[in-house]
Amino acid sequence: MSSQRPEPDDVDPILEARVDHAVAPYADLLPAQDLEALRALTARFLATHPVAAPPVDRLRPRTPPTSSGEVERRDPAALAEAARRLAARATATPRRGRGGSR
Repeated sequence: MSSQRPEPDDVDPILEARVDHAVAPYADLLPAQDLEALRALTARFLATHPVAAPPVDRLRPRTPPTSSGEVERRDPAALAEAARRLAARATATPRRGRGGSR
């Protein structure tokens, strides 16, 4: 399941609530024009930053699945290839550790 981000032109109540919370300490300190600029900057940051956006997304309600059942998470061929590469790397890399000559 995943959450759906609203379209950029839509009002996003989750994002608006987070922006309100973030700029609230500055509401009495900044002029109205500067406060609006801070709101716009904060909204853009929370919506697009690769570290800040996922936690905001997790606050959105999830869409329920359309059906139940098992879902294959990984392709078996891709898993086999990854295991083969890992084994090849393990045999090609000399071990470092105790017991070696100095």
